[in-house]
Amino acid sequence: METHCIDFSKTNMFSKKFNEFVEGHTREDYFPSYKNLKMVTGKVNLSRDHRETLSDVISDQYGEMETSEKVRENIESLKAENSFTVTTGHQLNIFSGPLYIIYKIISTIKLAENLNAKHPEKKFIPVYWMASEDHDFDEIKTFFSRGKSYEWDIDTSGAVGDIDPGSIKKLAGMIPDSVGVFEEAYSSSRTLSEAVRKYMNTLFKSYGLVVFDPSSSRLKSISSELMSADILENTTSHVERSSPDKSDVYVRKINFFYMQEGLRSRIESVGDGFSVSGTDIKFSREEMVEEIEKHPERFSPNVVMRCLYQQTVMPNVAYVGGPAEVIYWLGFRKFFSEYGKLFPVIVPRDSVLIISVKSSKTLDRYGLDLEDIFMGRSHLEKKAIGILSDEDKNFSTEISRVRDQFESMAKKFKSVDKTMSPHVLANAKKTEKMLSQVEKRFIKSQKDQDKALLSKVGALYYDSFPEGTPQERKENIMTFYTSTLLEELHESLDPMELKFKIIR
Repeated sequence: METHCIDFSKTNMFSKKFNEFVEGHTREDYFPSYKNLKMVTGKVNLSRDHRETLSDVISDQYGEMETSEKVRENIESLKAENSFTVTTGHQLNIFSGPLYIIYKIISTIKLAENLNAKHPEKKFIPVYWMASEDHDFDEIKTFFSRGKSYEWDIDTSGAVGDIDPGSIKKLAGMIPDSVGVFEEAYSSSRTLSEAVRKYMNTLFKSYGLVVFDPSSSRLKSISSELMSADILENTTSHVERSSPDKSDVYVRKINFFYMQEGLRSRIESVGDGFSVSGTDIKFSREEMVEEIEKHPERFSPNVVMRCLYQQTVMPNVAYVGGPAEVIYWLGFRKFFSEYGKLFPVIVPRDSVLIISVKSSKTLDRYGLDLEDIFMGRSHLEKKAIGILSDEDKNFSTEISRVRDQFESMAKKFKSVDKTMSPHVLANAKKTEKMLSQVEKRFIKSQKDQDKALLSKVGALYYDSFPEGTPQERKENIMTFYTSTLLEELHESLDPMELKFKIIR
């Protein structure tokens, strides 16, 4: 594999806010630098008891699952005061979902490895935080590979982590060149959470990745103060309303869901008490205080409180996230300050475009640069034909001459009758527009004469933007899977190199 890097802004794939973060936040203490990461380690304050609880919970979740010695050592190391976590998280998308989820995990592993190399007196542990309590099944039930979408079509409710994955076997049988690690995990698990832990463990155990399900009564009891402050006092909402810096996600009056088997619904204020949306469940204030104390596992944080929950139960120094996650984490800084929680260094995951051998040959044959891919299919076609570089294949010279002639006439009129100059220039624009229309037909005629070229360039663009979506947000790992793919990606990626990666 050959890796090429370009600025995020040159891909036209990222928001203005994200590009501003990468280019303009370099002096902030949350910006991804090794100096900031070292600084944050000195601020982690997780008690020995809480560390032991975290380690024991994760160990219990793994149970008798076969994993690597490196994973077991990392879980045990969480008890030590000199250990820290580097975390990423995501929903439990079937068959691992879009490629960028794999990139998030490899980025997390690579960052932890880099930190361990720089600070051998400390221990940095890569963690994949499973969003097992999420209830939006529609967001995880499909995946796309090799031009086709696949859907797990079942009726379900409540937390997705509790779904029985048995029925996914039929879908697995429909996938050509299916990777066996997924089928094995689904067929041998009682819940979707268990299945995801199994296949992520199989894929990444050699790198020491710890797969963690935060749905734990013991861990949630540690964060009961967060629950009480948000649910009973609406602290998070008050901070949002009083801050001039508004969050990029909607902050509710109450930012916890209530969970039971088959149920995850919003908690809402009703008079002096509370109700659970869409149900008959109601609590007085006193009953809610008691429920939080006795059954913390029934309270599930939304996206705002999940970030705070994570930093409450883990010795976390960095969060590795996608472009949207980077932005909403930055907007949450005010909540961390209010609750007295450590804000981690925010590290953008590696963003990647994989160029297949076939597409690579197209690039070379037609003299296309990697950056051309991000300028659209029409640009690729024009450059491949030579329209952009050969004056005989476009009307650029003719249009330029016409423009010069009109400007010359406008200058003459200006010295005699100033009112005529704008009229001349207006006619110039009309003429240019007419010539541009003629040029489009001229270019189309050239394209029609080389269908083979258009086909190859079209295939190159589709591989990069399948169905108009960036490859990493559409294609699944199975599209490119080989026995060495993860090893090669691990070798090629580095999230601290804040560039978009193109791998040939």
